[in-house]
Amino acid sequence: MSSTLLLIFLTFSTLIKAQDPLGNDISGDVQIGSVGRILKKPIVVRIIDSSGKPQSNIKVEFSILEEPKENIISNEFAKLSKEQVRTDYDGYAMTAFTFGKSKGNYYILIEAQGESLIFKEIALQKNWLLFLIFTLFGGLGIFIFGLNYGSKGLIRAAGAKMRDLLFNLTKNRFMAVLVGIIVTVIFGSSTASSILLVRFASSGIILLEQALGVLMGINIGTTITVQILAFKLLDYAILIVGVGFFLMHLFPKLRNIGQAIFGLGLLFFSLRLMSIATSNLRYLPDFNAAIVSLANYPVLGIIIGAFLAFLLRSSAATIGIVLILSFDSLIEFPQAIPLILGANLGTTLSALISANTIEGRRVAFAHLLFNSIVIAILFPLIKFIPAVMNFIGGDIPRQIANFHSFFNIFTVVIFLPLICPFAKFLKSIVKESKNERLRMHRLDPAFLSAPAIALGQATREILYMADITIKMLEDSIKVFQQRDNDLRKEIIKTDDDVDAFEETITPYLMKISEGEMNSKLSSLHSALLNAVNEIENIGDVISKNLMTYAKKQIDTGFVFSKEGFAQIQKYHEFVLTTLRISIDALTTRDKMLAKEAAKRKELGYKMAKQFNEFHLDRLRRGLKESLETSTIHVDLISDFERINFHAAVIGEGLL
Repeated sequence: MSSTLLLIFLTFSTLIKAQDPLGNDISGDVQIGSVGRILKKPIVVRIIDSSGKPQSNIKVEFSILEEPKENIISNEFAKLSKEQVRTDYDGYAMTAFTFGKSKGNYYILIEAQGESLIFKEIALQKNWLLFLIFTLFGGLGIFIFGLNYGSKGLIRAAGAKMRDLLFNLTKNRFMAVLVGIIVTVIFGSSTASSILLVRFASSGIILLEQALGVLMGINIGTTITVQILAFKLLDYAILIVGVGFFLMHLFPKLRNIGQAIFGLGLLFFSLRLMSIATSNLRYLPDFNAAIVSLANYPVLGIIIGAFLAFLLRSSAATIGIVLILSFDSLIEFPQAIPLILGANLGTTLSALISANTIEGRRVAFAHLLFNSIVIAILFPLIKFIPAVMNFIGGDIPRQIANFHSFFNIFTVVIFLPLICPFAKFLKSIVKESKNERLRMHRLDPAFLSAPAIALGQATREILYMADITIKMLEDSIKVFQQRDNDLRKEIIKTDDDVDAFEETITPYLMKISEGEMNSKLSSLHSALLNAVNEIENIGDVISKNLMTYAKKQIDTGFVFSKEGFAQIQKYHEFVLTTLRISIDALTTRDKMLAKEAAKRKELGYKMAKQFNEFHLDRLRRGLKESLETSTIHVDLISDFERINFHAAVIGEGLL
């Protein structure tokens, strides 16, 4: 009897989570389910004695220890199919569990013979994976909108001074780096900054060497955004949005700055939205395995990072997502390294695709080369990078931000001293074709929202158009002097280029007029429209009229009288001077030059009338040459007077 009591006293029962014969957990603890649904697996515990033998017919009590408080409002609570269960022959006891109305953590208390266990079950909203995709998709949409909207505000705010700022500050390579840093911090995206840089280079606002310096700063600027993200400032995103909104609507003078801040706030707000969604990625069965494989297959990680950066059009957004994963302990630093390298590669691709001019392609190609070379240098050392970052210190998000900074600072250290030779190298391998030289490429639609910059680009094209027309007028007199039929044909062909300019510039100017302009810009806009029309008219008079007279002279062999042709040359020089003065006035916007050009309209009319009287006098004197060339002579003077009129009107348009 005493021995039996001793045996009972020494036999202890233990409440444990259920396992299968192979030792795998089958308890149903930490399951993921949807609100209002029954868990896929039952909650299972087992009772065994000290020797591991199952204990049957022992009462086990199940109770809900804690659930989201929101269930009180809905009055739909979690439920257990059974609250008291006796263990079976193998010592198992189980019950089914149904989530309540609200998402969150549910805790279940299991008690038996004075022992207890607590199970945690996680309820997500119905169709949570679909909503995760929706949230990521919408978050990216807000990010891209915020990027574009904020950049438009910034460009409007600085548009009138942007060209001078970039041109003056970027003369020094170190100041160029500083400009790149500032612009990228404001935009919050190296991709957006590099695309803008490509557009400025394409539009001739800055030179290639200057653009390369700015590009270095862009690489560093994006690291500052990532460093800010590592401080978990996403909680303040909605505050930034509010500040920007009220600046736009309450302070008209700060509207553009407010728009830039509003866009910046949207960037952070979108990352905040995406962070909420990505926290649920841990519940995808294969997600953790995929993340772990990144460290084992770094090339795959680089490809994924590059694809994401290209898709999102932002390396900062890509690395921001990596940071968000690290906040929720979904990724370790070694697994993040390939994604960071890939993000720095992918950010170069968007700018490369957007480059549609020779200078733009050179800048974009330089960006690709810079980052690719640094990736090639660091890739063999990828296993040693975690030790270096651990030595520097910081948690995983900080290590990610620090490595991103190291990558881009390392790029600047390598290439900044080599900007000039590298620019020469780019010019030697990325060459402009003949078709590209003839193509309109400086009128970027991206600048239509910034009228000051857009009008500057239109002015540049008009001046190029004017240079071609002036050359046509200069050469026109040579055709008559030398009877050069080849030059005559060349002038006629050149007029097609002038027409092409007009067909491109005029629609661009009309689109600019759709935006908001102050009185000064509106006046310039009208002057430019007038100039395009007048220059095109001058080109038509030269090619269709003057060259027709030249052909007639060449075909007939007639010769102007010495006195008559001297007057034609004198009048030609007068008209050419009028055109040059008007174009100089358009270039410098000098009112005095514009007034001088306008006065020459009346002077040109009087001079034409005088030369026609001289011609009539020669006809009365019976000069043979004057008789033969009379029609051509009169028409030439008349058309020179027309050209002078159109040229003077260009100057008048500036008054």
